[in-house]
Amino acid sequence: MKTEKKITGALSKVEEAILSYSVIIMALILIGNVVSRSVFNMSWTFAEEIGQALTIIMTFAGIGYGARKARHISMSAIFDIVPTNIKKIFMYVISSVTSASMFYLAYLGLRYVQKVHMLGRVTPALRIPMYLIYMIVPIGFALGGIQYALNFIKNVKEKDVFLSTERGLRD
Repeated sequence: MKTEKKITGALSKVEEAILSYSVIIMALILIGNVVSRSVFNMSWTFAEEIGQALTIIMTFAGIGYGARKARHISMSAIFDIVPTNIKKIFMYVISSVTSASMFYLAYLGLRYVQKVHMLGRVTPALRIPMYLIYMIVPIGFALGGIQYALNFIKNVKEKDVFLSTERGLRD
């Protein structure tokens, strides 16, 4: 149990760093580009590329983080009105189906990354191989799948209903 907490804690810190630095870097580059375009009448050719890459990174790196913090989108109208024992069953179904779906999407993402790698696609300005940017897609889905699997396990082990490994219904 302690090892699991250490691993998820370290993973959470890494995800937080990736997400926060991505936002900061994106803001600096895009604001810098606006200033450069307005003041010097010269746009940075790489700014849009970096912005797009960082958007992809933030989106898919945030999947596991959102699942861990139970900050994902949910349709909870029925869930909120049913008794606790039914909520528990719902959480078994929701977390297991979502975990399986995430792992399947990670598999599809990995296949796509392999195709992009075979095609040799690169970004236009910086010539960065696209597969390096797209690698975050299967990684993000796999991390999300792991989080939902851990949520399923936590709900099996614990008496209370947990929306994520860090957040129960009463939190």
